[in-house]
Amino acid sequence: MNLSYNPYSLNGKIILVTGASSGIGSKTAEILDQLGARLILVGRNQELLEQRKLKLSSDKNHIIAPFDLNCTDKIKDWLTDLVSTNSIKLDGAVHAAGIQKVIPLRMHQLDHYEEIMRINFYSGVAILQSMVSKKVSNSSFSYVFISSVMGSVGQSGVSGYSSSKGAVNSFVKSAALEMSRNNARVNAVAPGFVVSEMSDKLFSLLSEEQQKNIINYHPLGVGTSKDVAYGVAYLLSDAAKWITGTVLTIDGGYTCH
Repeated sequence: MNLSYNPYSLNGKIILVTGASSGIGSKTAEILDQLGARLILVGRNQELLEQRKLKLSSDKNHIIAPFDLNCTDKIKDWLTDLVSTNSIKLDGAVHAAGIQKVIPLRMHQLDHYEEIMRINFYSGVAILQSMVSKKVSNSSFSYVFISSVMGSVGQSGVSGYSSSKGAVNSFVKSAALEMSRNNARVNAVAPGFVVSEMSDKLFSLLSEEQQKNIINYHPLGVGTSKDVAYGVAYLLSDAAKWITGTVLTIDGGYTCH
C-alpha cells in the first residue's frame, strides 16, 4: 500500500470552472486550488475574475478566461483556442454558471425559459461536447454540473430554473454512458438552499414566514457554498473514479420529506 497516495488530491490536474467569479463557482475554485488544481476561471466580468484569482495560490499559474456563455455557438472555438494558446489540456470541468428568475408561470415568457436554459444547461452541454476532443482534454476527464434539488422537487415561481436543472439531471445519465467509452465521467451535484448571492436575491422576494419555512425544511439547516464545493471536489478526484451518471444530493436533508 502506498501510504503517500491521496486519492482526493487534485495536484497536477487542470480544471475549468464556469461561474467562477461568485457563489458556488467561486467557492469551488477556492477549494480546488487548496487541493492542488490549476484552474481556468470563467465568467463574464473580468474584474471579478481577477479579484477571485488574487485570493488563490499565486504559484499555480491560474488562468482567467472571460467569456459570455450566452454565445453557445462560439464555445467550441473559444475553448479550443484557449487550451491551444496556453499549451494545456483539461482534466476536468465544473459548470457552476447559472441564473434564476422568480416569475409566476402565468407571467413566464418563452424567452425567459430560453435564457435560463442557455446558461444553466445548453452552455454546459457545449463545453462537454468540446472536451471530447483530444486536443482539449486528457483522457479520463471528469465533468461536474451544478444542478439543484429544484430539478427533482417543485417550488412556486421557479419553473424555468427547475426545468433547467431537471434537464441536467437527465442529461448526465445519458452523457455518462457515451463518455464512458473514453473513460471520462459525467456527474452532477444537487444542492439544497445554500447561502449565496443567488439565494440572497431569492430570499429578498419572500415574506419572513416563507423564509422561515425554507430554513426549517432543511433538517440540518441551510448550507454554504463550501458544503457544495467539497462534493464537487470529490467527484473530480480519483477517489470517485468509479462514479458516473450520478446526481449527488447535498441538501441538509431537504429531500428527505
